[in-house]
Amino acid sequence: MKLRTRITLSVTLSFIVVAGGLMLEGRLREWEAKRRYQEMLLTGYQNTWNGIASAELQRLTSLIPTITRNQEALRTLTQRDHAGYARSLVEFVANLQTSAPPISFETVILNGNLFFSTENDDFIKDDSSDPTKPRVLSPQLIDATLRAGQPLLGLVPLRAGHYSLAVAFPLLDRTGPTAISTLYLHVDHLLPAFAASVNAPAFFQHDNGVLDQGTDPTLWQRLASQLTPHHDRRVRNESYEGRVYTVAGLPLQDLFGEKAMILLTIEDITTAYWRDILLDALSHGSVIVALTLFLGGLHWSLRRAFRPLNQVIGVLNALGRGDAHMPKLTANPSRDDEIGRLANTVEQFHQAQVARSQLTKLRQELHIAASIQRSLLPASFPKRAEFDLFAELHPFGEVGGDFYDFFDLPDGRLGLVIADVSDKGVAAALFMAVARTVIHAVAQIVPGPGCCMEQANALLSEDNATAMFVTVCYGTLDPVSGEFRYANAGHNPPYRIAADRTVTALPLTGGMALGIIGDLPFAEGRLVLEPGERLLFYTDGVTEAINPRNEEFTTHRLEATLALASDNPQSLITTVTKSVQSFADGAPPADDLTLLALAYRGPAQESLKPAGLKPR
Repeated sequence: MKLRTRITLSVTLSFIVVAGGLMLEGRLREWEAKRRYQEMLLTGYQNTWNGIASAELQRLTSLIPTITRNQEALRTLTQRDHAGYARSLVEFVANLQTSAPPISFETVILNGNLFFSTENDDFIKDDSSDPTKPRVLSPQLIDATLRAGQPLLGLVPLRAGHYSLAVAFPLLDRTGPTAISTLYLHVDHLLPAFAASVNAPAFFQHDNGVLDQGTDPTLWQRLASQLTPHHDRRVRNESYEGRVYTVAGLPLQDLFGEKAMILLTIEDITTAYWRDILLDALSHGSVIVALTLFLGGLHWSLRRAFRPLNQVIGVLNALGRGDAHMPKLTANPSRDDEIGRLANTVEQFHQAQVARSQLTKLRQELHIAASIQRSLLPASFPKRAEFDLFAELHPFGEVGGDFYDFFDLPDGRLGLVIADVSDKGVAAALFMAVARTVIHAVAQIVPGPGCCMEQANALLSEDNATAMFVTVCYGTLDPVSGEFRYANAGHNPPYRIAADRTVTALPLTGGMALGIIGDLPFAEGRLVLEPGERLLFYTDGVTEAINPRNEEFTTHRLEATLALASDNPQSLITTVTKSVQSFADGAPPADDLTLLALAYRGPAQESLKPAGLKPR
């Protein structure tokens, strides 16, 4: 068997398997979507019915106080005065009969005998009707109401197999219950409102399949023979004389939890049903036609493409030998066949080589940029009697946006800077160089940290097309007095470590990051360091370091580490760095990590101008 035939057969089989799997998955998804839709439909019907029934029951319940507070009615009821009881309820009964839908009322004494009834149930007309017997208050309902001691409401069976929506409640005299009354209306009155809410004809069906009531009797007559009663929630399709109907059945329970009736909705979906059938046929047919055309085209393309394959193999051999000039392809490399693909592959080899060269050059440039960035940082740390100083910077990549700086000021103070640019990479490194230069230069001519930050912010905000910004904490230390003044431009507050190892964060001064909005004031903070106290400046790469469990290092862990760290600034920074790396547990850093530590020793014995640091 030829190679192209084997390829064609393999691809054909693969496509058949994939297409079959996709079609099966689509069918399963369709069934699941249909099931969910039916469940949502039934839930909507249930909620609609419950809402309508609840509204009517609430209306019935609101009428109970009219009876229970009618002292004349209770007195005549206790005396078993039928005529007096009827007279006391004349106005109440008139209101019931004129309400929409009309409400019926009956009262039964505790032995089950009917005491009073409005007898306006015109819908109950059959041979079993007995005006001397209660229509709603059966012995079971009377007993349940007495045991409950409060109104009971819900569906209640009437004589002759009908149902009503009723509220039964006890009537009390001084000795206790003296009778049971009920307010009720026939559930058939609720069907029009329900049908209008769901926009479909609605029916009540008995267990035996007989129609109790409905909003479209003509439709029921056509489908009654096919609507077998089902006592579970379900949606099904029924066909009759070329029409397709969706029948949703919702079983209803009476007040005692027994099966009552089935609430049905019937909707003609013939047009939608056949539209779905047609769409399914078109989709399946289009898949088959597309698959046939694709496989036929594939077989023809393979026959045509395999003939000049040797030419492409020769080109690949030339590439393998490292020939500087490979043979020319007589075929068009842009054509969509094996030769074209292999030619594209050759071109990709060439592009990959160019990309590797460019990547090597870029790495060299990044290495140079990293060297330049490192050269911007102070080259050495001063040896001073008044203080000890150390700093470290661990960039996230080759270059980063963090930096630190320290320098002598004209008034003999020591300037300390730590900063974090908003971005990473080369752009952050360039902005870092600009920010470091601006702050360093401004600090030499502007005495206070707040004023220095204000001037630096104005310069960095001007023509800032990249919208980058930098958070900065800049402070000045008087080596003689230990006074430390600082301004914080949106940076993490430094920590002050007392001689007794108490760790506290310096109060924020409320400044915004530099480079966002020009012409902003920056407040200053002030404190006096005692001999033996230390300051630690850091960037958020310390506290936001992440471990494999996606937990951050946080300031709490940093404070705990500082409380146990050595007094020497270099040892302190080493301890913090190792603590962060141990916490990260091999997880790659997400940001630059920069630390600057200062240990104040106290004034020197000789009050000479400090030397050893020169402004950069």
